[in-house]
Amino acid sequence: MPVELLRMLFMPLLLLAGGVLLQGSLVDLGPQLQLLLAVLPYLLGGANLLLGYLFNQSRLLLSTLNLLAAYLLIQLCLQTPLARPDNFVLFSLLTLQLPVSQLLICLAPERGLRNRRRLLPQLIPLALYPILWLLWQQQLLGPWLSRLPAAMLELQVAGHYLSEGSALLCALTLLLSATVLYFRRSRSDGALFGVLLALPALFYGFDRPQISPLLFTAMQLMLSQALILHSHQLAFVDELTGIPARRALQEQLASLGRRYTLAMMDIDHFKQFNDRYGHDAGDQVLRLVASQLRRVGGGGRVFRYGGEEFTVLFRGKGESEALPHLEQLREAIAQYPLQIRQPNRPDNAKSGRQQRRARNADKPVQVTVSIGLCERSPTCPDADAVMQQADKALYAAKRAGRNRTLASQRLGRRVRHGQSDFA
Repeated sequence: MPVELLRMLFMPLLLLAGGVLLQGSLVDLGPQLQLLLAVLPYLLGGANLLLGYLFNQSRLLLSTLNLLAAYLLIQLCLQTPLARPDNFVLFSLLTLQLPVSQLLICLAPERGLRNRRRLLPQLIPLALYPILWLLWQQQLLGPWLSRLPAAMLELQVAGHYLSEGSALLCALTLLLSATVLYFRRSRSDGALFGVLLALPALFYGFDRPQISPLLFTAMQLMLSQALILHSHQLAFVDELTGIPARRALQEQLASLGRRYTLAMMDIDHFKQFNDRYGHDAGDQVLRLVASQLRRVGGGGRVFRYGGEEFTVLFRGKGESEALPHLEQLREAIAQYPLQIRQPNRPDNAKSGRQQRRARNADKPVQVTVSIGLCERSPTCPDADAVMQQADKALYAAKRAGRNRTLASQRLGRRVRHGQSDFA
């Protein structure tokens, strides 16, 4: 499994494991702590609804609503033994309703909360919860017991309430959710997968004390973590390139040590490139440069400073130590043949290959960058001064002909085209 997927699943799996392990130690809780534990899913759910609304995350908000509705139904109707026919039928239907509605949320694309025409149909499965409550309230579910299929009556493990039918359904939802997570690879999908993973544990040990408050708290925490990480990404990660943004750079600059080097990097002739090929092609160039910058060695950290400018931070290194890694980046970018997608390029892969073989096929273009770097020194005692000096070195590199790296210590020296001032 890729490391990226493991990072997405680490916290949901940790919360689920913690909930299962803690369940046995909560039997002797006092009345006040039991009451607090019972209301905790509601408190976390309310916070998730607010965060989901503020961050325009429809799937996480709908998942929160789904879990809140299911938990409320359990607290209202299933606090008495499942031996009662009405209770058993309601529980059996809940073991179908909750995974299916959760899976539908997982499969849906993220469309935000402002597209009401597409959001309203996703609320329809949630309407089944008040219907189930009304049927249970009127004691109309008991006669359905004889009509339940055998798979809902046969337990997967004797003495536990997870039926064979529910176990099969949970396995199917987990498989589909895992497929979605593998292809989308988002924190939201990791949290939604974790919720689906917790449902079999909930149904399996449904008769255990405090199992519902504990696991619904864990599931709401999974959603909380995804929402908080989403807010962090909005604030600190550049949406276009996927690398840390300027705000993340400011956070790093506030905690630097006594020895570091900053490099300012600018894409050469970017405005003319945009004017000739269009802004979509410009976005391709930015993503290309960012993908190469992610490979920087020497412990360098890359940030998008703004527009076509990037910053690389080397902690604990001077200019001479950072320079080889920057030169390697500059050369890699200059040697990369960028294929510009034309506006009329077909989406179909076969048609695209045929077009590329034609005379007017997409032609590779060369992208180059200019780099200026500066290390902290007595003449540049703080990050602002270091960045200003690196910026001066950058523009000196551009005036000298572009596609070159220039260290601030040698601003007065002439550099040869395509080489650093240390060459």
